[in-house]
Amino acid sequence: MTDIDDVVTALASRLTTGLAGTAIGGRVYAYGKDSGDPPFIAVLPSPTGFVTFDQAMDGIDDFALTIKVVMGSQDDRANQAELLGYLGRTGTSIYAAIAGDRTLGGTVDFVNSIQGTAYGDIEWGGVVMYGAEIQVVCS
Repeated sequence: MTDIDDVVTALASRLTTGLAGTAIGGRVYAYGKDSGDPPFIAVLPSPTGFVTFDQAMDGIDDFALTIKVVMGSQDDRANQAELLGYLGRTGTSIYAAIAGDRTLGGTVDFVNSIQGTAYGDIEWGGVVMYGAEIQVVCS
């Protein structure tokens, strides 16, 4: 059985690998930080329900994670363009990084869904910054 800790760590590792060579690739964190120097990504259990135990009859659990992409200021057009690149389907995007190994190194059976849920102002450590949130569900 996989624990939520294993899934958070595996997703952060997958993003680090898939986004290597980008400005944010070496700044992917499993778990939160008290403060961060943007740009960075944090992988966290989803605040609206992070696990559904025994989703299937075979005891498989579903895990919901939130990827927070924190860019800093939206006043910089380059930050906006960079963020949009991370939110695309191809190239150095978060989707492409996850699609490169939808089992997260064998930690889960499959990443079932990847959905952008917030864009623009997001909160980190009590500070509102520019970025996006992506919800990931895996079994």
